[in-house]
Amino acid sequence: MASPRKPDYPLAASPSKSGELANVSPTLYLPKVEPGRLVGIVLRRGWLAVLGVVLAVAAMALYLKGAPKIYIATGSVEVSSHAPRVLNIDGLSPEDSKDLEQLRTIERNMASTALLLRVLKENGLQEAKDFAPPGTSEQGVLGIFAKRVRVELDRGTRVVVISVEDTDPQRAKVLVESLVKEYDLWIKDRRETQARQASQGLALEEAKLRQEMEAAGAVLQQFREEHPVPGLDEKDLAGSGGSQLGNLNAQLSQAKTERLRLEAEFEAFKKFDPADPDSLAGISRSTNAEGVTSQIRALQAKELEFARLKERYGPKHPVYKETEQEVLSLKDDLAEAVSSAGQALEKSYHVAMENEAKLQGEVDGARTVAVGVEGIRARFDVLKREAEAARELHATVDKRLRETTLASAVAASSLSWAEPPFVPEKASKPNKRVLLPVAAFVGMLMGGFMMVGLELADGRVRDAAAAARATGVPLLTSLPAIAAGREGDMVLLSDPASPAAESIRRLRAVLLPPQTNPNARTVLFASVLPGEGRSLCAMNYAASLAMQGQRTLLLDADMRRPGLSRQHVNGSSGGLGDYLDARADPASACYPTSLPNLYLLSSGPMRDDAAELLSGTRFPVLLEDAYRWFDAVVIDSPPVLSVSDALAISRYADRVCMVVRQNANERRHLRKSAELIRSAGGNLVGFVWNELPFRGKGEASHEPVVPVHHPALASSSSGVTVANGAVDARGDAGDDQSSPIT
Repeated sequence: MASPRKPDYPLAASPSKSGELANVSPTLYLPKVEPGRLVGIVLRRGWLAVLGVVLAVAAMALYLKGAPKIYIATGSVEVSSHAPRVLNIDGLSPEDSKDLEQLRTIERNMASTALLLRVLKENGLQEAKDFAPPGTSEQGVLGIFAKRVRVELDRGTRVVVISVEDTDPQRAKVLVESLVKEYDLWIKDRRETQARQASQGLALEEAKLRQEMEAAGAVLQQFREEHPVPGLDEKDLAGSGGSQLGNLNAQLSQAKTERLRLEAEFEAFKKFDPADPDSLAGISRSTNAEGVTSQIRALQAKELEFARLKERYGPKHPVYKETEQEVLSLKDDLAEAVSSAGQALEKSYHVAMENEAKLQGEVDGARTVAVGVEGIRARFDVLKREAEAARELHATVDKRLRETTLASAVAASSLSWAEPPFVPEKASKPNKRVLLPVAAFVGMLMGGFMMVGLELADGRVRDAAAAARATGVPLLTSLPAIAAGREGDMVLLSDPASPAAESIRRLRAVLLPPQTNPNARTVLFASVLPGEGRSLCAMNYAASLAMQGQRTLLLDADMRRPGLSRQHVNGSSGGLGDYLDARADPASACYPTSLPNLYLLSSGPMRDDAAELLSGTRFPVLLEDAYRWFDAVVIDSPPVLSVSDALAISRYADRVCMVVRQNANERRHLRKSAELIRSAGGNLVGFVWNELPFRGKGEASHEPVVPVHHPALASSSSGVTVANGAVDARGDAGDDQSSPIT
């Protein structure tokens, strides 16, 4: 049959690699947490968590079996706000607890080292073999005891809760009681020490004050003997000198007043005018003045009567004359009375003057005496006050000394039992209900850490997301596991309705050249290791293009081991290797297959210098020639990490597609392969995830091969013939077909 005709349009050279499938990071949209992967980790390594739980619970059970049982005795005491006070002596009275700070002080004192040491010695804990190991020092036993004692002030109350842990329940109860008892004794000892120190100081002070008191009394008595002043010691006569002087001054004032009164009366009588009786009207009512006044009234009455008679009678009338004579007589009597009263007043005046002068002398003498007595009395009062102050101070100190001695002998506690301790019936530690679940949780946690550690240490690629992160390119398609024995088939022909066939169609759709670069027609399939399905994907992808009507060249570039073209290699010369070595032309190695539009360029005999040949200049020339005759070129390359052949030709492919098999690679190898392809100039656009699990390097699998004859095409009327005398589709021998590559 004739060779495929030349295309009517020119084929361009290798297109640029600017048009890619995606311009963003392929791992950008991958989930941070992959539930499927987590489930897979649990299914694969969940036995580690179970083992950790079992071992931890078993270890805890052994520990609980051998661990000593700890009993906790608990009691509580109430702190009274006002402790009993026999004597109100600051520092020696029982502790007061009116505020939170004082309650906290009591709480701290009950857990102090000094109190714990007293309890330790009182109960002989240092000699108890079941309390501390033999040979433990006192400080070590004290540390053990301090860890077992807990004293806590109940919040919002005046109750202090005391608890003690011990292996002996009876001893735990006794220790709680001993803490309260020893606390009271400790506080009492502190008070006695303070009282003893205070008593010593007070005794010294009392002796000193007694001496001062006796000295002050002696000085006072000596002053009293030296100054025998009457009334000096009497409190009511403390101002007798001043009182006598005051009395004399009062008498002198009265004498002056009397003298002045008499002087005024005397002057009035001296100036008395009988013709004017009213001139004595302002004189005070004395005995003399009253006599004169009565005479004046009688005279005035008679003159009034005489004035009326004048109106009735004449001067010669006997009544007139008689009345006139009576008036004259009364005037004479008045003059005589005034004269007598004046003489009497003069005598009284002189007596008053003498009395005043006498009193003035007495006052002057009393004043002189009083000045001397007051000085003595002032000095006496000072000495007396000093003696009384010394006596009072001595009495106060002596009283305090007696009270201090009495207070030290009186025991009063501010603590009273609110809840006395009881002997615990059940051990509180170790708590199985808590420790066993905790052990299980810790075991599960350790198992989880082991799971994570082993998973991180296991670098195998188990899912497509891990492959995407390692390669840095997106997933193109997932190839489902193919039934056993069918791994090398063209799934589009053998089972076109299978998931594998649909996966190949998806790959074909994804790898279609973009509209921005329609000439990107070369696809290279690569893998990290052999057996990952690279050749299978290349063959089926090429078949899918051929079934679409595209003239497709499947180029087997693996010259290290027989692959897709092993049925076409019969040991004779020819093939890709001989062409690159300039020993043959490509027409001798290009075979039409049983599938229309699909041609195979075989690798030829195996060669050791494949890397050098592929790195030469003849391979890109071959691709340029192929672009003139074929719509697409699919290249199957050797493994990347096994040999460097794939790296040598990756730069000439428009797109490179990695094939990654489940559990076949480690992440570091896959990452290294992707980096090598990029470093060599290859355009890595994605990867195919082969879901067929990898069971080991020695597993047997059916290697794919391009068949010369396919049963599915036996009844077709395509009329396609194969090279080297292969039978045509009708079962008859056909003529040899020449290669389309010249």
